[in-house]
Amino acid sequence: MQINTVKLDWLPVQGYSPLADGVWEYASHLLLPTVTLTMVFVALITRITRASMLDVLGEDFVRTARAKGVTERIVLFRHALRNAAIPIVTIVGVALTTLISGVVVTETIFNIAGVGRLIVDSVLARDYPVVQGTILFFSFIYVFINLMIDMTYVALDPRIRY
Repeated sequence: MQINTVKLDWLPVQGYSPLADGVWEYASHLLLPTVTLTMVFVALITRITRASMLDVLGEDFVRTARAKGVTERIVLFRHALRNAAIPIVTIVGVALTTLISGVVVTETIFNIAGVGRLIVDSVLARDYPVVQGTILFFSFIYVFINLMIDMTYVALDPRIRY
């Protein structure tokens, strides 16, 4: 017995609803595409966060903070997570840039009119100026995300200077 979203009719399987139709209508149309795009990256980010935190929790400064009597919450968030954040930020940035390519396929499958769908329709119609413009747009976003990752490194680790 196979149960799917079409039979259950819990969420719409395709299309888009504007925010003017209501918050639930808007969110329900975006829930399945969002889960489709992010499921792989949630697992990867969780795994990297765990590995990075395990490395940092064994460091001397964490043991020193615990020996001073600092609460476990402050040790985890202020001391350990801040020092473990560099690999996490890197993976989040790579995931965001990879999502750009995933949007093209996801928007086509879920029949959502977006920039990814615009690329597919423009390639099929051989509308080269639109294809070039959207590739330029995606390239700009890619470079911007990488710039934000580098700026975040400076904010997280005071030893890094550019």
